[in-house]
Amino acid sequence: MKRRPAALPGPAPYRKITLDAVRAVSRGAFREALSMARTAMRSPDLGAEKMVSCRYRYLWICNPKAASRSIMTALRSADPDAEVIRNKSIADVYAMHPQAKEYYSFAFLRHPFDRALSSYWEMHFHRRCPERFHRHAKDWKRGEKLRAIARYHGIAETSAFDDFCLWLNTPYGSDAFADRHFLSQHLQISLGNGRLPDFIGRFEHLEADFQRAAEHIGIPAPKLPLLNTVAGWQPTPEALQAGRAAVGAHLTERNKALLRARYARDFELGGYSE
Repeated sequence: MKRRPAALPGPAPYRKITLDAVRAVSRGAFREALSMARTAMRSPDLGAEKMVSCRYRYLWICNPKAASRSIMTALRSADPDAEVIRNKSIADVYAMHPQAKEYYSFAFLRHPFDRALSSYWEMHFHRRCPERFHRHAKDWKRGEKLRAIARYHGIAETSAFDDFCLWLNTPYGSDAFADRHFLSQHLQISLGNGRLPDFIGRFEHLEADFQRAAEHIGIPAPKLPLLNTVAGWQPTPEALQAGRAAVGAHLTERNKALLRARYARDFELGGYSE
């Protein structure tokens, strides 16, 4: 499904990619130029799930990599009639449900360090787990994640986390073309015109913040299920422990600095200092 282009600041990433592509063509690197063009044809992925409940009058905005499956499952258990809207921007949702503009809106943030690691973890280990490791991936085609990365110039699923952090700070990894899993969170949860949700919870104290949102909208909030966790798609406790140690070792001071630069607004919005 083709995504609708979104208005994001500045044409600089497009200009840089255009210049890179022209240089690539001039030296006969046509495949490289085509790879650059594929990136430039993308638009920011603002189509992560939204949930609208007319019964409880709420609008929840999914922020991928921040317990979204667990939250969605808990909300649906409280109100099975709540509508899950996929692959639509917030403007599309408001066009479908104008009353949702008046509903209580909420979303969750995750520390940019952990979110970037989670995105990388999934890409890195997918090629090593040919089985469908994702607990709720029955509708996914095998290899979808790798094909998603293949659409971008300058990055591959075999790239080290150091390279991933560096790439995120290039035009090719910028918000102008970003997949929902590495798009800046403040853009992902934006309601448009500079508006943010009424309540923004934190992944770091998920249970307490979810309970706060549940109490406000008046749902009998169940305990959040643990879905899409690393434990759900690593085969053994030993592999899980080794994998966590390996990923944790990637978070060097250099990578932290790169992620702070890339997600500066998210650090500010979430009150993250380290």
